[in-house]
Amino acid sequence: MLAKLIGSGSPVSELKAELTRSMQNTRQISHRVANAAAGETADFASALEEAHGGREVDLEKEMVSLAEEQIRFEAASQLLQKVYQQIRSGIRER
Repeated sequence: MLAKLIGSGSPVSELKAELTRSMQNTRQISHRVANAAAGETADFASALEEAHGGREVDLEKEMVSLAEEQIRFEAASQLLQKVYQQIRSGIRER
């Protein structure tokens, strides 16, 4: 029974996977922002453009993406806390 609640394919595992994805996306966005902000020199800027397929990094777009990831992370985190709270309540009632 407990495996259905926290095992593979359960809401808990789905929420944990979402937290992991969100953390990875946040790291990638932060890395792009940091590299773009540090790319003041011509050599570094050209290397950055090559790494991103010749595209310039739009800092405003990246910051919006970062804020969206933060919201996703917070939502998944709060949902996971509620699921754990429900599991604890269910165990205590028995």
